[in-house]
Parts: sequence; structure tokens; C-alpha cells
Amino acid sequence: MDLRARAATLAVLAFLGFVAAGCADLPGSAGPSPAPSHPPYDPTPADFEAVEDLLAERATAALQGDEAAFLATVDPRDDKLVDQQQTIFTNLQQLPLKSLAYQVKTLDRTPDEVRNDGVLFAPQVTEVAQLEEAHRAPVANATDMTFVRHDGDWVIGRDRAAPEDRYSRPWFGGPVTAASGRSVLVVTERDGPTGAAALLDRVSTARAEIKEALESVWRGEEREPALLVDATYNGHPPGDTFEGDDGAAAVTYWVDASGSRSGFAGAVIKDNPEASNRLATDDHTLRHELSHVYGPALVPTWVNEGLAEYLSGCKDNICGEDEQRDKLLAHERAIPGDGEWGEDGSIDYALSHAAVSWLIDENGGLERFLEFCNDFYLHLPSGSDDFHDGTDKALQESYGITQEQLVEGTWAWFERLRSD
Repeated sequence: MDLRARAATLAVLAFLGFVAAGCADLPGSAGPSPAPSHPPYDPTPADFEAVEDLLAERATAALQGDEAAFLATVDPRDDKLVDQQQTIFTNLQQLPLKSLAYQVKTLDRTPDEVRNDGVLFAPQVTEVAQLEEAHRAPVANATDMTFVRHDGDWVIGRDRAAPEDRYSRPWFGGPVTAASGRSVLVVTERDGPTGAAALLDRVSTARAEIKEALESVWRGEEREPALLVDATYNGHPPGDTFEGDDGAAAVTYWVDASGSRSGFAGAVIKDNPEASNRLATDDHTLRHELSHVYGPALVPTWVNEGLAEYLSGCKDNICGEDEQRDKLLAHERAIPGDGEWGEDGSIDYALSHAAVSWLIDENGGLERFLEFCNDFYLHLPSGSDDFHDGTDKALQESYGITQEQLVEGTWAWFERLRSD
């Protein structure tokens, strides 16, 4: 190989090595900016105290409506962070915020990377807040904050949603608006399909009807349970409730009271922003979820979900069962147990709806069915945590029928559905 050919070959190999190393910027291009410098740091007790003081100032600013003081707790060098925190502050002002505090544990976590240089520190921070009408007591939610030392003081360098199974922070995310009534707070997206006041009217009407229907099993004998209806993109429901094509349109769950208080602080109905039948626009979904707030608790899933479908206003040839009539008629004839319920969501809802509808409409009405619900826990076999295991005995005691007869009635209900 002559010298010119050898030189050309070496040039090509050098260029390929340059690209393979991930440095494909051409000569003269700006290239990536260097990462900020974050030297290792071992926090002292004084650092934990300083962050506690900083967050106390932040909570006071939120409660007093002092935006400047609130944003003073944030690294001013990060424009995106400042914008995020300004939205959070504005959201908090839209809500009936009764109390807000932060608890800092002397536990040093791995900090997130932040946009600016400085020493990083990530203690475990819990946000404890109470919203009027939505909470009977403060509610604790984990946070994921990283602090950076700027001009000698600690400030928030990054604020993310904590990777928890669930959290109820409707203010953490996009812009919201709110409306409240007696023991209920409704929060919607600021530019969503339905305003908070309009949704509150629908919630109030539906709630009164559901409460009246479920008066004999209502868990709020002493006082109305507090309720948060969260029709926003913010927050995170339990588990993987909204994942997949068959994700729930909404979910209802209860939040614990914080600290030494026992019991629940209130219920949350959380909307799935990706669903077509959203709380903000669909009364069936709204009534279904309200039935979970006031309905029986110590019953199998097929009873709980079937009753919610029944009270939501579903009738024959409504709510999709008719679209799967042939599939339902050909399905294995059995009522799903708690352990398997949800493996085929749409089918399981339909089975539960049909079984409950048959019991109510053809075996003594809603009042008798609710008596069956109230007594169900008495028939659970010792040591079992699957309430469906008590179905046989409960049916025999309350209705004088077997589970096989319930199955026959369920499929007879399907057969009466219109096939169009």
C-alpha cells in the first residue's frame, strides 16, 4: 500500500472511531454543554435543620399567599423549575388549603442531577397537607426533592413526584381550578372539558341519589365522609389501575390520616385523563365511583363492582354488555373470585353487573340485596381472605339459593339482552 492510500485509510478509520465513540459533532459545531459540577457531600445536622427552616418558610408562604417568598425557596437559576413551582403555588391558591407542613427525616438519599452546579443534598421529605372539605385530617404524601447550595444557602434544585404506589396531590402538576361544597372538593384541569363548578353540581346531585339508595350500608353514620373528586392529570392512583387498553375510567380509594390520628382522612375519586368516559363528562362513571364511597365494604369484588354498575344507571342494552353478548353467552359459566377478578376487566364487570341485577330485579329488590351485603362477612370461612369464598353460604342464608342457581340467573340475564 503506498503512503497516500495508507494515509486515506487511517483517516477513514479515525473518522469511524470518532463516530463510534459517540462524538459525531462535526468540526466547528458547538457540541454538548458540560454537565454541572456536583462534588460529593456528607450532610451535617445543620444541613437538615437548614432544609427544615427553608420548607417551613415555603409552607408559610403558601398559606399566606406570598408568591415571592414561596419562589425564594427555589433555585432562581433554573427557569423551568421556577415555572413549575409558580404553577404549584398558583394551584395551591386555588384550593381551600387548611394546613401545610413538611417533615424532614435525617436520612440522606441519592440526589437527582440538577441543572446548576453546587453541592447536592436529598433528605427524605414528606409533605403533610389538609384541604377543607376534602380531608378530615392532614394527609401525608412522600416527595422527591433535591436541594442545592446556592450563595451559601440551601434551595430546592429539583422537585419531582415521588415514585409511590399512590399519592393525592392535585396541585402537583398542571394548572387546576377548584370548587367545594359540603364535605366535597372538586378539582379539574384549568382548561379541561368541564369546569369545577359544573362538575360539583353533578357530583352533588349524584351523591344525594347514591346516598339515599345505600342508606342502610352507608359508612358515614356519624358524619359525612370527606371526598376529593380529582378530575386532573395530577396525582397517581393505586397500582397500575389506569394502565393498558382496559384501564379503569376512574378509581376510588381512601387516604389515611397522618400522624397519631387513626382511620381515614377521606375518600378520593381519581379520574383517568386518558379514558373517553371521564368523570368530567360521563355520569355513569361518576355514579359508579360514588357507589364505592358509600357502598358495602366487606363483600366480594363481584358484589362491590356489580352493585356500582347497577346504581350507575346501567340497564339492559346499556354500558357495553350488548356489544359482547355472544362472547358473554359463550364464556365459562362461573362468577370470578377476588383473586382472579380483573384478569378480563370488561367481562368481569359484565358478569358482576348481571349477577347483581338478577338478584335485585328478580329476587326481592335492592333492600333485600343490601341486607345480603351487610351480612356477607358473617359467612366468610375462617382463615380465608377471599370474600368470594363466602358466596355459597351467604346466598343460601339470604336467598335460599345456590351459587349454581346464581350462575343460571346471570346467564339468563345475558340471554335477554338485545342482540342489535
